Amino acid sequence: MRIFLLIAGFILFLCRDYIRAAPIEWHFIFFIAGIVLLGIPHGAADLLVGSQNARGRNSSFTVLGFLSVYISRLLIFGCVIYFFPVAGLLCFLLFAAYHFGETDLFFLATNTLVGKIVVASYGLVILSVILLGNAADLKQFLETSGYATDMLPFIDLVEKNRYILLSVALVFFFCCIFLYFISQKNTVLVTDTFLLHFGLLVFILYHLPLLTGFTFYFVVWHSVLSLQNIISYLRKSGNYSYKVIMKQISFFALLALAGIGVSGLAGFMYSNNEAVMLYFILGLAVLTAPHMQVMHSMYNQIRGTGIKEEEIPDK
Repeated sequence: MRIFLLIAGFILFLCRDYIRAAPIEWHFIFFIAGIVLLGIPHGAADLLVGSQNARGRNSSFTVLGFLSVYISRLLIFGCVIYFFPVAGLLCFLLFAAYHFGETDLFFLATNTLVGKIVVASYGLVILSVILLGNAADLKQFLETSGYATDMLPFIDLVEKNRYILLSVALVFFFCCIFLYFISQKNTVLVTDTFLLHFGLLVFILYHLPLLTGFTFYFVVWHSVLSLQNIISYLRKSGNYSYKVIMKQISFFALLALAGIGVSGLAGFMYSNNEAVMLYFILGLAVLTAPHMQVMHSMYNQIRGTGIKEEEIPDK
């Protein structure tokens, strides 16, 4: 799957000049279509995943209890995003970095501090490449949307030193990988193939425009791999059929879209393209906190049961 996604990304890289020259509406259509078809559905199975997580821990589970905790986290983080936009945005980036890293590197042992740092540093590299490589576009987006404008002076400073920051992020990640190698006895899962794929992914993301790069990684790459892991996890439990999984994903995806649509109408979301993208990104940010916890528990279950050699990605 990763190879197919890398091929798709390389095609986008070859077409990057045409992508930059395309009308902005095309970029938004690509972004919104990806969110609707992949981004939201990849988090729509959280109820099933939460149920299976509880079953794996031999603990009790109720739909009401799960939704109460899930919605509480959502509302708390939503308040942080709304009342403290700079702090909320930074928290979202940190949460997203760890979540991205844990998804892409779910086969690593993250029960140690070194493993957790590797996961976080991987995600930070991905976000750094997307954001720092397009710092001017990010600044323009914040100015146009009017969100977290207090960060604009900080972004100016970041833009002037983006190559240094990118280099630091990469060096830090490879140092963490090295420490992981010497601290873990079984490092067969960290192969030269993985490092090659990582290098190609970073190369592609660096050369894509901001919105296209974000859409490709989060909406396509991350969502597809997450859905693949979720479906495999639920199917291997023997408790859920493929039909049940897809039915649940479809139902909660439609529910989430309806919620975003109503919130958008109430907040004048559809006034311009920047507002549409801002509301969708903030909606995803709010959903990150409860979704990340559910997925973190799932990956702990996966690692706890061990990974067979034939299940190693791209092995």
